[in-house]
Amino acid sequence: MNNMLWLSAGLFLIALFTSKNRTRTRKSALIGAGSIFIYMILSAFYIVSNYFTGEGINDAVIFHLRYGLEGSGFGDYYLIIAVGVGLFIASLALSLFYYRMVKNDVFEHHQKLKHSISIIALGLSLLIHPTVRFLGESSLKAIGIENPLSLQYSFSDYYQDPSLTPTSEEHPNLVYIFAESFEDTYFDEKIFPSLVSALRPIREQSVSFSEIKQAIGTSWTIAGMTAVQCGIPLVTPSTNAHSPQGNSMSKMSTFYSGAVCMSDMLHKEGYKLVYRSGSPLEFAGVDKLYRTHQFDDIKGIKELKPLLQNPGYQTPWGLYDDTLLDIAMNDFKKLSKSKQKFAMFLSTMDTHHPYGHVSKSCKTQQYKDGSNTMLNAVACSDELIAKFIKQIGDSPYGKNTIIVVGSDHLAMHNMAIDDLMKGERRNQFMIIDPRMSSGQKVEKVGTTLDIGATLLPFLGYEAKLGLGRNLLGEDASLEASFDEFDKLLSAWSKEISRFWEFPKIEQDLLLDTTKSNLKIGTTLYKFPILLRLSENLEVSPFFEVKLKFFETVKLFGYLHDYHANDAFLWVDKCTRIASLEPDNNISVKGKYCYALGKLGGDITIERFNSEKKLTLDVLNQTLTLPYEDDRATQRREGLTTIKEK
Repeated sequence: MNNMLWLSAGLFLIALFTSKNRTRTRKSALIGAGSIFIYMILSAFYIVSNYFTGEGINDAVIFHLRYGLEGSGFGDYYLIIAVGVGLFIASLALSLFYYRMVKNDVFEHHQKLKHSISIIALGLSLLIHPTVRFLGESSLKAIGIENPLSLQYSFSDYYQDPSLTPTSEEHPNLVYIFAESFEDTYFDEKIFPSLVSALRPIREQSVSFSEIKQAIGTSWTIAGMTAVQCGIPLVTPSTNAHSPQGNSMSKMSTFYSGAVCMSDMLHKEGYKLVYRSGSPLEFAGVDKLYRTHQFDDIKGIKELKPLLQNPGYQTPWGLYDDTLLDIAMNDFKKLSKSKQKFAMFLSTMDTHHPYGHVSKSCKTQQYKDGSNTMLNAVACSDELIAKFIKQIGDSPYGKNTIIVVGSDHLAMHNMAIDDLMKGERRNQFMIIDPRMSSGQKVEKVGTTLDIGATLLPFLGYEAKLGLGRNLLGEDASLEASFDEFDKLLSAWSKEISRFWEFPKIEQDLLLDTTKSNLKIGTTLYKFPILLRLSENLEVSPFFEVKLKFFETVKLFGYLHDYHANDAFLWVDKCTRIASLEPDNNISVKGKYCYALGKLGGDITIERFNSEKKLTLDVLNQTLTLPYEDDRATQRREGLTTIKEK
């Protein structure tokens, strides 16, 4: 647990005990109870987040909250979910207990010393609380406060526009295995003796990299994939008033559409791009990442399940790895026979935190006494991946295939985390090239951002790829060049977030109720949606955030914070839209309505039952509407009274 959380908790207890002797009124008792509830909720959020990440609250937590959790393996998390609910109930109970205990206490003397200690301790406990600190730093980014590092080191000076230059007539096929959380630390014989036995000899004959660190924005699956493919970390869109934000990004149809990635370049070179995963494609936007970046054939558990002899043979996260790799081997043979160049990317799942899952076909069903389920899964995954690599190598197509095994990210909190923390944590990355007669160990420092630029030369190309550098070339990686690379990446978050490239409206908008989407150019957005319109019709989309067990902020919550002069388009249920003009006699019996205008100006509200086109002329006229602050205030008051129907 974070030491700062323990220190914060100690200070909060001091504030709590000293406050009892100064709580003399119902109001002060209520304030104290509220403080306890807020503090407990902040702590519960941190504890639950830390269970998932092992790093407290980080970008992975925020990303998944914004993107949604559809497709998560909740079956592995019932215990921590129960703990989270229990902490919430305990927070409420402790707050009520405190209130009832002290509201009637009357003290004859006001103790100034205790009063001062209580206030100072409470302030410090919140100030150093890791949740508050993370939210504070995120808020500074959101309101556009420049990080001095971004001024000292310009992003454009270090970002290399992606490009490929052929250096050979040979362009072999590629099979890339994203081995879930299978980090290099598992190879450490001192910590895990004889754990990884099948992959070890393969690694010794490969080009293996021993110093692949984990950069900020690359520490969860979709982020690790983005780092490899695009050479940039995954940064969610900014949430300030002048730029797009990323709440519930699952409603978006594209993913980093402004970035040129490895797959985009290989597509231009005639490669067929294939992705196979045992998990749902929708989880965290994996399907959107690959579809946006030119993948031709994308299949997850829903698409692969009809191929199973036993549809019930799966984990809470998806297919077992023996199933996935068998399917992938069949696909590999079909692709190889077609004689078209291809790059196939796979995502294994058996080593997923927190417990891991062991495929039935593994000869190695346990590690040592079998008490650590995660290490059992690692031993099994080692066997299965090595078998898969050997099958490719022994096939007629093995000599024309480059194979990569790499962890998508370092392991998060799992059954083996205490032992993992004893080692020098590094990501796994090995390139198996059948044209090489001996292995090579590379100790050059890098991150997963460098993998794409390092890999592409094996396919016959000299490459530039974003912030990545070829670890077999002369240039040092940015990780090796800067003492505080993570802080620099954080400082560049505003520039990196622009790769989301939210569109500018340059033609008529189409609202389609049959598909429940809004179309801007080639980009589709699902209803309900709220668009803030800038002076040149660049859009900032806002969506509802839907999690597995509950639903958070609705769109009217965001609209409530708009300025009087902010032009917007809101598409939602008519019962919600009608709250903007409660005295309007407009019929709201239709499923969807739209509102176009300004909070402080005229607003057009209409229902539509099929397609509705909003012309550029109408949208531009909206931008010039006069506005009044008082009118906007009245409408905000109306928005606060909306009730779900």
